[in-house]
Amino acid sequence: MSINLRFVFWILLLLSIGGGFYSQLQKGLSVETNILRLLPTTEVNPFAEEAFERFSEQNFKKVILTIEAPTVEEAIISSKSLSAQLLQSGLVSSIDTQLSQQDQEAIAQLYFKHRFHLLSDADRALFQQQGSEPFIDATLQLVYSPLSSQLISLLPKDPYLLSYRYLQDVTDVSNSPQRQLVDDVIMYRHQGKIYSVVSATLQASPFDSQAQQQLTHQLDDFQQDSPNIKLLYTGAIFYAHHAAASAKSEISTIGLGSLIGVILLLVLAFKSIRPLVLTLTSLGTGVFLGFTVTHLAFGSIHVLTLVFGASLIGVAVDYSFHYFASANESRRPLKHILGAITLGLVSSVIGYAALFSTPFPGLQQMAVFCAAGLIGAFLTVTLLFDKVNVNVNSPKAITTTFTFLSRFSLTFRHPTFLLALTALPVIAVILLSEVEDDNDNIRQLQSIPPELYQQEQTIQKMVASPATNQFFVVQADTTDELLNQLGSLNADLNTLVDRNAIEGYKHIAQFVPSRQVQDKNYLLLSNYLDRQSLSPLIELGLLNRQQLLSLVDNYLSSNGNHLDLQDWLQSPLGQRFSYLWLGEIENQVAAIITLHNIHNLEPLETLADKHEKLYFINKVDKVSAMFTEYREKALFMLGLALVAIFLLLSLKYSALIAGLILLAPIAASSLAIIVNILVAGSFNLFSTLALFLVFGIGVDYGLFYSESKKRSPYIVLAIGLSAITTFLSFGLLSLSQTPAIHAFGLTMLTGILSVFLLSPIFGHHIYRAQGVLDE
Repeated sequence: MSINLRFVFWILLLLSIGGGFYSQLQKGLSVETNILRLLPTTEVNPFAEEAFERFSEQNFKKVILTIEAPTVEEAIISSKSLSAQLLQSGLVSSIDTQLSQQDQEAIAQLYFKHRFHLLSDADRALFQQQGSEPFIDATLQLVYSPLSSQLISLLPKDPYLLSYRYLQDVTDVSNSPQRQLVDDVIMYRHQGKIYSVVSATLQASPFDSQAQQQLTHQLDDFQQDSPNIKLLYTGAIFYAHHAAASAKSEISTIGLGSLIGVILLLVLAFKSIRPLVLTLTSLGTGVFLGFTVTHLAFGSIHVLTLVFGASLIGVAVDYSFHYFASANESRRPLKHILGAITLGLVSSVIGYAALFSTPFPGLQQMAVFCAAGLIGAFLTVTLLFDKVNVNVNSPKAITTTFTFLSRFSLTFRHPTFLLALTALPVIAVILLSEVEDDNDNIRQLQSIPPELYQQEQTIQKMVASPATNQFFVVQADTTDELLNQLGSLNADLNTLVDRNAIEGYKHIAQFVPSRQVQDKNYLLLSNYLDRQSLSPLIELGLLNRQQLLSLVDNYLSSNGNHLDLQDWLQSPLGQRFSYLWLGEIENQVAAIITLHNIHNLEPLETLADKHEKLYFINKVDKVSAMFTEYREKALFMLGLALVAIFLLLSLKYSALIAGLILLAPIAASSLAIIVNILVAGSFNLFSTLALFLVFGIGVDYGLFYSESKKRSPYIVLAIGLSAITTFLSFGLLSLSQTPAIHAFGLTMLTGILSVFLLSPIFGHHIYRAQGVLDE
């Protein structure tokens, strides 16, 4: 193909990428920060997976803010001021810790309307065991208490104050036992300090970057305006904001650092501005294509994919380095390197295809981004570079330096050394078999700032906030069957509390009993609405004959007047606890049982095994276990890719040369595994992913030796420059605050350094196998 025709194809390629990017730009680009979007499906049952997604979507919008103040008065004033500011800003849809007087009256009226059907478990047992006497005594005590003015008017229609008692029971369920309500503000005393709490529900998604910035700025301003108090907060939005800011910083650091390194190397090694411009064009096209294809394929792109993809610079630049290194000897270097870089690209794409085959959205995204990016860089080198005349004359000092390093490595070319290298994979396999599963913890995907984590721990010790990743899901055919199942689980759940497996739980049947239970309550009350049962109130003049008759009429007419779940969900209380209701999933209705302060997981799993339609969701542990499984699968897929590459190379070269090309990356990867396990104490899924690049880059180094017809110092120059840029990319990657990315970068550093030092040794044996004479 002529140079001009190739140039036309490259222009068409750019226009196609630009068109695809523009069409997505019109729809709106989406950069995802939700860590869950990277994770695979962990539940065998689709119902449980959908339940987790719905619950997490609702629960992630919750934020808890606590104010540490020197006095109760200051805590109350600050809490009310903060609540007002948040509502006024429009950032939150509701303040969940406060109920207006109107809301409280609406809740009281709802329960009063259904008073003959609502009894707490304790009150039901009390009626059955002791009759009406304890209720009469409690009513009389309340009548002569400071609350009498509010309660006496209820007696004619609710002589046992059942609606008041049920409301109190519901309040106990919805609150932590350690808290106090002072002037409608929730207060805690913790470790001798005074705290007020504001819990709110966000209006927007916690992963909305604008909402993140607005909320953090507002809280910072509030803290500055209130120097006497200390503001603590927790919620998904704060972790997402930190992750997004950290990722942006790392993208700029890694990308900019790599770019500066590439620019300096190009200027020093080739002493011309044209190689610099062409190389930057190649890298830009690769990143542009990688971003566009990934966003098009997945509908969004995750910030961790961008962090990972920023290291693409250290790999994609290899094609340019080999082109310009070869330009020292030829005016049209492409024909000398085309075979090598094509095979190199194919081997890298095979590796990424193996990575893509895992059912793991995060890995699939990264594989697509890198594969598309490499293809973009490759096509730019093959279609564009020959169009521009480049005169290259690398300084002798640089070529001499790399030649010296190459010759130094050759001191280890003795067959005994090669035989010793074959022991490395065996040692690596033995060490991998002893790696602890804890190394694959999902938390490695996200950097957790110590200050924010400490605030969360302080808040959780006070507030009984539900665990977001560990909870029960109950399913049933109908709503009433679901409420019945939830109510029947109370005994088992109370046992878990008694055994200190959990400190508390919450579900909708604590607020709305099933119709079956409500009917039992109604029938039970029929025994205690007569003159004899209520005689103490009648004798005291708190209830007269006419009121008693009216009470009985009201009771009879309310038969079947059940408290409906939908009515409760629309009430102010139901709206605050709506996250407990999941609605219809897979033609079944579902609800959540949240768990507070879990201390022992085993009894929870045992309870779930006892009930057919009860599921215990334990996302963190399940994903971590899946990471371990995928680490093993990724190593297996890497082995398959290695076999495929070996067969491919054997078709072009002999089996001996194909083996020599692959031995360097195999030995380097084995050494990287050994060093990481012995030094860092772990080798996780993300370390495994780094091996894909070590193999790809190592194979590239071997291919340039095998494609060379003579021992050229410029091959060593290209490999040396490639290694340095890779060190820059992944050396910076190892400084990431995210443990997963840090592990990836550390493995890359070890692997690439090893393959760089080993490649001249195997290159020498490749030359010998091909009959290329020593110089």
